[in-house]
Amino acid sequence: MSRVPPRYDGYPDCDDTLRRLADVLQIPLTCRQSRCQRRGECQGGYGPPCYFENHRDFVAGVREQMQEYREYWDRQRRTMRALSRR
Repeated sequence: MSRVPPRYDGYPDCDDTLRRLADVLQIPLTCRQSRCQRRGECQGGYGPPCYFENHRDFVAGVREQMQEYREYWDRQRRTMRALSRR
């Protein structure tokens, strides 16, 4: 049996998953890191840092506000599709 852990290429690690969730929940807009705020998306890192600082925002976003986020991102996707058809 190999001592090298198997690689799962194409699958995000925990940090990447939380970075993506942070983007969906729009947490970078209030992040202490100016790069995240400026770009409007999580710049990642271990944790990512905003998760360690405000993990309750992640929990509240998933538990209480997911429908609002779904509606927001549905509108964003419709807008992008409409723009790409022009």
